[in-house]
Amino acid sequence: MTVAALRALGLAGSLALLLGACASSDPIAGDDDNQIDPQSETQICLLHNCSDDSHCGGCSEGRNTCLVEEARCVACNADTGTGCGEGEECSSWGNCIPIGLTCETDTHGVPLISCDASSDCLACDPMHQICDTASAKCVACTSGDTSACQSTDLCVESECSAECPASCTVDNDCASCGGPDAPAHACNTHQCAECSPTYACPAGKTCSEQGACLDVCGSDGSGSCFSDADCGGCGAGNTTCNQPINGGEGTGGIVAGGCSDLGNLSLPAPWNQVTNTCSDEADCAGVGITFNVGQLLRDITGIDAINDANIEYGMNACAAVSIGDTSCGVCVPCQEDADCESISIDGVAEEAFGPLGSLAAALLLDQVFGPNDHEIHMFCNPIAGGYGVCAPCPGVIYECGESGGGGGGSGSCDHDTCTAGSALDPSCGSCAAAVCAADDFCCNDSWDDLCVTEVEQFCSAADSCSGGGGGGGGPTCHDECVQGDPLDASCNACVDAICSQDPYCCSTAWDDICINLVDELCSPPCN
Repeated sequence: MTVAALRALGLAGSLALLLGACASSDPIAGDDDNQIDPQSETQICLLHNCSDDSHCGGCSEGRNTCLVEEARCVACNADTGTGCGEGEECSSWGNCIPIGLTCETDTHGVPLISCDASSDCLACDPMHQICDTASAKCVACTSGDTSACQSTDLCVESECSAECPASCTVDNDCASCGGPDAPAHACNTHQCAECSPTYACPAGKTCSEQGACLDVCGSDGSGSCFSDADCGGCGAGNTTCNQPINGGEGTGGIVAGGCSDLGNLSLPAPWNQVTNTCSDEADCAGVGITFNVGQLLRDITGIDAINDANIEYGMNACAAVSIGDTSCGVCVPCQEDADCESISIDGVAEEAFGPLGSLAAALLLDQVFGPNDHEIHMFCNPIAGGYGVCAPCPGVIYECGESGGGGGGSGSCDHDTCTAGSALDPSCGSCAAAVCAADDFCCNDSWDDLCVTEVEQFCSAADSCSGGGGGGGGPTCHDECVQGDPLDASCNACVDAICSQDPYCCSTAWDDICINLVDELCSPPCN
């Protein structure tokens, strides 16, 4: 979530102007002098995230037409070569460039030309059109020019990098993710979140499986209790420890004379709009509340110009709510993460931002979601033992872990769980299965240092890596037939041979060129 970026750009002010000035999505003609403010009242520039020409009205270099299939603003038609002035030609990337300007590259597509200004780089691909005058290289961005990056990107080592990445390996990857009121600076199960085993919550809070800081509900954090004091962090009045008649472990709940007296005591607003008792989930079909997505967006972004936008959100799980030494079946939003549906913002865009396709809506959606799907992902935030309410995931635009979900994978069993390496498979053992159930990255992408750390979190003491396990500090190794991080020459003889021929594969990235070399130098080949 890029709340910090929104405020830094003064987006609230820009939106206020756009909401008042733009009543339609008619295409806007480009300025002949290319002196266009991309945040002006009537023009915006979504250079690499457009869906129609109006999103390119504020772009420079005459790039005022949206190449919809690539979501890029261009100046000319690369297929026909039309659209450029005298003395210019259309590059293969849709830029008008001086006739004869070229951009020679190496086998990995990295420009070999030297530059003095960005105009020297116009013939290069869109991610190498900015001149870094310090190195005389054509790059994606510099600290002073991030125009080629998504609005949700940062410039890191001359490359556009997501401010809030889709996956992470260490807490530092998430340093710029979130905002003052919605922090997500921790790396939890490879996703940026509010907390993690290495990034603690404030005192009195506990870190949930999904990486959210929650009030401690019950002696075990899940609603079990031995006294009322254990229930102080349980929500919506569930602060009484209801124990069996003969004593012992109980469950946090509410005080009521019986099921008919539940009223709206068992859930917090807005989930307390209805209270339906149930005996099974069939009784909860069709039960739901009016959920104000516009208010949720205002809370997330801090932008008051967003209007109310209501949807019906289901409460289709039947949970046992503890009352004294008995319990009542009540329809609730969720008992596990899988009960919570993501919210599509496109479905309420007109109500929240004005006419569909308006510049105000386009600008806001771009600043909040960038090139990602316009969805707010939800998880089950526990209220008391066995049930909770649906809340935005800590990273908002990315899914957070599902309790009891995951577990699939396509890895192998070529190393133990205490050794970083290629992705493991859940079938390798109960520990691998437990880690992958919580973090499928470890069985689909690679078993990296974070997966090794998660052995301590999700596996039994017998599987612990402390005191002599394989450790997580080994070389970076993953399937050589899959693109990813650069490999280490020590991974195997095949990787060693490839990196001897092409050092890029062990220093920068293991890309499709490296995979092609597997077919040439190794046995068995990838294809």
